[in-house]
Amino acid sequence: MSWLQFADGIAPARTLEINTLSMVPLLPVMFAMGALSDRIGRKPLLLAATAVAFVTAVPLFWLMHQGQVALVMIGQLGFVLSVGTFIGVQPSVMVEEVPASIRCTAIALGYNITLGIIGGLSPLVATWLVHRTENDLAPAYMVMVAAAVSFLSVRLFKENSRAVLQMA
Repeated sequence: MSWLQFADGIAPARTLEINTLSMVPLLPVMFAMGALSDRIGRKPLLLAATAVAFVTAVPLFWLMHQGQVALVMIGQLGFVLSVGTFIGVQPSVMVEEVPASIRCTAIALGYNITLGIIGGLSPLVATWLVHRTENDLAPAYMVMVAAAVSFLSVRLFKENSRAVLQMA
């Protein structure tokens, strides 16, 4: 929202409206991807989500930078696909990857500390990048780095969804 306000001059109320409307399809995408991950596995979907985020970050930010509300909405919906896929599968992966004896503590600490630091600082870093580089699309490169790191990390995971389903 702050990027749309800063880079495109879109009013705060309008950016909130766009963001809220793009969240509506996010929930069904998350549920659908969670269910699909039960059928085809977690790892393929996470790899696909991160690859799509990497490839589409610049085009989607460019689309949103055109300043037209319809194009901003299309760009937001593009991000809904990769983000919805990732966060639709992520809870299952976290549970399957962490031993039961430390699961609650490890997931709570790992997820919340990381989300607080990375998620909390991301808008600040994105704004700094735009000012420092004088490139309004700089946040797209930040998304690409995050997607690349996530892609490489996901490649290290074992596919545990089949084992968990067989035990159930």
